[in-house]
Amino acid sequence: MSSSSAPAAAGEPSATDWPAILAVIAAGVLVSIQLGKLPPLLTQLRAEFGLGMVLAGLVASSFNLVGAATGIIAGVASDRIGSSRALGLGLLITAAGSLLGGLADGIPLLLAARLVEGCGFVLTVVSGPSLLTAATRPQDRSLALGLWSSYMPLGVAFGMFGALLVGRLFDWRGLWFLLAAVMVLAALLILRRTRTIALPPARRFGIAPLRRPGPWLLAGCFACYTTQWFAIVTWIPTYLRDSGVTSEAVIAAGAALVVLVNVAGNMISAALMHRGLPRWLIIAVISVAMGAFGVATFDTALPVPAKILLAMAASGFGGMLPAAVLASVPRQARQPGEIATVNGAVIQLLNIGSFLGPPGLAALVTHLGGWDAGRWLLLGTGLASLVLALALRQVERRQEAGS
Repeated sequence: MSSSSAPAAAGEPSATDWPAILAVIAAGVLVSIQLGKLPPLLTQLRAEFGLGMVLAGLVASSFNLVGAATGIIAGVASDRIGSSRALGLGLLITAAGSLLGGLADGIPLLLAARLVEGCGFVLTVVSGPSLLTAATRPQDRSLALGLWSSYMPLGVAFGMFGALLVGRLFDWRGLWFLLAAVMVLAALLILRRTRTIALPPARRFGIAPLRRPGPWLLAGCFACYTTQWFAIVTWIPTYLRDSGVTSEAVIAAGAALVVLVNVAGNMISAALMHRGLPRWLIIAVISVAMGAFGVATFDTALPVPAKILLAMAASGFGGMLPAAVLASVPRQARQPGEIATVNGAVIQLLNIGSFLGPPGLAALVTHLGGWDAGRWLLLGTGLASLVLALALRQVERRQEAGS
């Protein structure tokens, strides 16, 4: 990870700004905490607001609804106002949503707060790859973007642990208020560190980056992954309770391990890409592995330890996919000023998958006879991702032939 090497090409940084990269990753982690804070508290929220399983899944995934509708718009806005400003604004919007959620006295306001948090999330995460690309030498770019992909599992893990620890001192509202204050402070500190990154000039919106198949194939792969991952992470605590686990400590530890091994997958994928392993190959292999382990996870005949280990395997192998997808984003942009727009398409479909996964699995479980039925969601999305990865291989080969 050394920053000293051969002279940089024109317009490229001569050294990789690793402190700035860590600041950008920290921003992604902070907004992703909003995803992780909810699953451990779903039982508490269901009791307080009278939520059924499907509606509770909708509350959990409504966070992603804004991104599902506006990812491309957020990417264009980031390109226009500057990625550093967009990053700081996203953190502040997320803080406002967390504050509103803490004041919620009913389901409508709770859902509205999740939508505001989702708006801040998508604006923050579409900005990250542009900043990282501008702050790194080409030799370090795949590694930096691979590390960036860990923002979501790290944030979800911290959110889960925070919900459990703070929940012992306050109710869920106290956690929401605390996170709002942390977000405001972080926005000021991170904005100060990232505003020195030299970014390409703002550009007018053009549809050309989105006319090519590459961005949409990447986005489709990510959507399949997030459908699977969020379905597993959101419902693993409930699944373990329904499997007979009565210890909340065991449930919390199992859920946290499922999330944390995803980070290991991110890091392994970043290292493999840094050594030259093709990104499409990582996506293809992991699509099959995550689907297979996800199907096995929801075999209700298995003992609880096996269920946890299989969920960890699905999450850990799956963690290799986001790094490969996000590292491919700059390649599918014609120029640095288009990276946030291409990433916006990826984020938009990512959030569609995140939004559909938890209620989709809940609907299968509720209407098709139990947790065994949930495996069909994981199998279908895994196979779909494999097909998209093979199509991406053909697109990249044509790009190489034309360069």
